[in-house]
Amino acid sequence: MAQIDRNIAVATWLAPVHPAQPERTGPTRPDTTAEFGDLWRILWRRKRTVLGTALVLGLLVLAYALITPSLYTATAQILIDPRDRQVVLNDVNPAALSPDGGIAQVESQVKVIESDAVLGRAVAQAGLESEPGFGVAHAGLISRTVASLREMVLGPKAERPVDARGRALDQLRRKLAVKRADKVFVIDVVVTTADPDLSARIVNAIANAYLADQTEARSDAAKRAAGDLRGRLDELRNTVNAADKKLEDYKAKNGLIASSGRLVNEQQLTDSNARLVAARARTAEAKARLQGIKDARGQAIGSGAMPEAIQSSAVDRLRGQYAELAAKEADLRTNLGERHPYIAAVRTQMQDVRRLIDAELNRIAGAAETEYQRAQANERSLAADLEKLQRQSAVTSQSSVQLRELEREVEAARTVYNTFLVRTREIKEQSGIDSSNARIITSARPPQDASWPPRLILVAAALAGGLGLGAGIALTREYLEPTVLSPRQLERLSNAPVVAVIPGLQPGGASTAAASFTLDHLATAEGTRGRSLALLVTSGETEAAERRAVIALLASVAVARGDRVLLVDADLRADGGGSAGLLDVLRGEQSLNAVTQVDPKTGARRIGLGDTQKPIRDALVPANIERFLAGVKGRFELVLIDGGVLSENLRLGPIAAAADRLLLVVCNGATRQRDLIDLVDTSQALGRPVSGSLLLDRRSA
Repeated sequence: MAQIDRNIAVATWLAPVHPAQPERTGPTRPDTTAEFGDLWRILWRRKRTVLGTALVLGLLVLAYALITPSLYTATAQILIDPRDRQVVLNDVNPAALSPDGGIAQVESQVKVIESDAVLGRAVAQAGLESEPGFGVAHAGLISRTVASLREMVLGPKAERPVDARGRALDQLRRKLAVKRADKVFVIDVVVTTADPDLSARIVNAIANAYLADQTEARSDAAKRAAGDLRGRLDELRNTVNAADKKLEDYKAKNGLIASSGRLVNEQQLTDSNARLVAARARTAEAKARLQGIKDARGQAIGSGAMPEAIQSSAVDRLRGQYAELAAKEADLRTNLGERHPYIAAVRTQMQDVRRLIDAELNRIAGAAETEYQRAQANERSLAADLEKLQRQSAVTSQSSVQLRELEREVEAARTVYNTFLVRTREIKEQSGIDSSNARIITSARPPQDASWPPRLILVAAALAGGLGLGAGIALTREYLEPTVLSPRQLERLSNAPVVAVIPGLQPGGASTAAASFTLDHLATAEGTRGRSLALLVTSGETEAAERRAVIALLASVAVARGDRVLLVDADLRADGGGSAGLLDVLRGEQSLNAVTQVDPKTGARRIGLGDTQKPIRDALVPANIERFLAGVKGRFELVLIDGGVLSENLRLGPIAAAADRLLLVVCNGATRQRDLIDLVDTSQALGRPVSGSLLLDRRSA
């Protein structure tokens, strides 16, 4: 029983068998909503599409990587320190001091390297004007073919003088990449060509051309600045002296005395305010302590009634004595009675101890009262001092406004004067000094390995992209032809509850528990309690094998429980094989005992379809079917009827109407919603709506 209980806990039980059927307002539409877990089920079911797409894309990229000619990349690194070298105090080109300003300056140098001024020097230094593919056009097969076609369509082009330098600059820009990594001041100069030696030569030429251009630009800037500065030092000096004299006169007139950069009054006000805050905290603490002692007086003296404020050693000892006397009194009262003299003596001692405790509490309360009064007096004194300082500060603040304005004027005049003084003395020397702090930290070397194409990376990326593309195609196909993905979705489409979720079709374990619960649930439903159950089982076309396996599983479980079970094959699309069966019994040509056989797999009795060569319409008469079901239900507790695909076996309408329940078998992630909707609509039209569904989870099958 414990094993059966655990198995039942594995299955998923949902709604009752016969919920109220809501009225349909129109034809059922496919439900394309899916949960995250359903996506994996879709991808696994369509794994051939996913893997095939990845394989095709990987082969195409591999062919491209094998055909494409190899390219070689050479790299040089230039360190550009935005602070520059401080050869003189003030440079004509000031250094960037903040990180953001330094990064902006380095980003600007990236554009400088890509400019015609630097690249023109590199073209001349590397001799690219006469290099094939740069200054000299590379006459390849593709370029000659394109030129011929253009000439045939547009006619011959007008002859123009060839600008070898301009062509070399254009080609160099196509093969050049100047990059800077995040949060560093190092610039990578990268050139990619088909010749490794040529790539290294061009990169080194660009790096050297950049350094030479920077040196020349700074020298020109210093020369221009030398002609712009004129002597205004005397005028600025007089301005600074006048501002200083005005500031000192104002301080002396208003008594504004400063110490350590702050006014004395402001320092006193800050210190007094801090002392007042501390005094108020001490007053509050003393008041809380006094209130705790007052609250404890007159209360019980147990350990839980003593506040932290009066946890003294004397009180603790008296409390211990009182507890011992109380225990002793209880023992004497139990052994000697209420009126014994010993009990009176003990009670007298207890009263003495209580008076001692009260006396100790009074002493502690007096000390706390004195401390509280001192704290209040100190607080009032500090509050009076603070109020006096605040009145003085209000007067001083009016004068400080003008004082700060005068200080700003003095500081501004002094700053301008110092700047002009220093620059005047250094500008003459800067024209011959290179203060730039840029250097080549890595020179380019001819690369040994090709940088393009990276075959392994391309193939891996193609496979990954192919998997993503294949997954997209699979999900698109699922959207165009959706399947059932969850019990909740199945309930919405079938308008009936999911009785159970069967994790597999193998007997035993959770599958057996789910099948047993299904039979009990259907048998105890309203209208079938205590009677035999005729159950019509149907499914879609692609779930025929699963439907037969579910019928066998239900039959095996019912037989194992001691029920008499009859399996009836009513799938009219199947070939009866010429043997007698259901159709012959309905026609009255055979008896039930003559056509019934024992199923060796389930142990139940089985009836085949019968002779399908004769007219079927004569057999499937409602009166014959009702008579047949009445007979078999009198001999069997469970009649399982295999209805095949009900939407394609419309002649089973009388059997569907006469059956007690209609059970729908659905495979999670495999049953198409279109087939399921056809089955539901057919059952509605035949007068026997779907009573419940069994959802087969193939992931655990």
